[in-house]
Amino acid sequence: MLGTRSRLAAVALAAGLMGIAAPAHAAPATLVSAGPGILVADGAAVDIPITFVCDTGPTLTTAIPVIQLTQRVSDGRIAGGIGNDQLSCTRKAQTVTIRVVPNVMAFNEGTAAATIVLQSCDVQFQCSAEIINTEVELAKGAGNGIQPQR
Repeated sequence: MLGTRSRLAAVALAAGLMGIAAPAHAAPATLVSAGPGILVADGAAVDIPITFVCDTGPTLTTAIPVIQLTQRVSDGRIAGGIGNDQLSCTRKAQTVTIRVVPNVMAFNEGTAAATIVLQSCDVQFQCSAEIINTEVELAKGAGNGIQPQR
């Protein structure tokens, strides 16, 4: 009889737990556009502008865009790196330039594969993410950065 009561209690507990709703997660921000990328210092880095909107949830406070970039550079070798940023949500279109620094090999002009993760969080750190796999064109910049001191 004790075994039957234990089983009934377990079933009642499980039914009760299933009736409790899990907390709602924040709706993800929306990625609007990415790229083209501008090579920095002959491929030692790439600056990629992304535009996003985090107005899909009224409680979103933080957006964290992350870009992973890979490119076949020569003889089957792959250049790759990751860059990210953290911004406050404004409920309007926001553009941020993210610098991606390669791990070993420099990036070249041409097409690169990009995985963009746009994570958005509310004040309770309930987060959601939008993941987009795309291609980004990389091109040389105008070369008008800060000049080295002599």
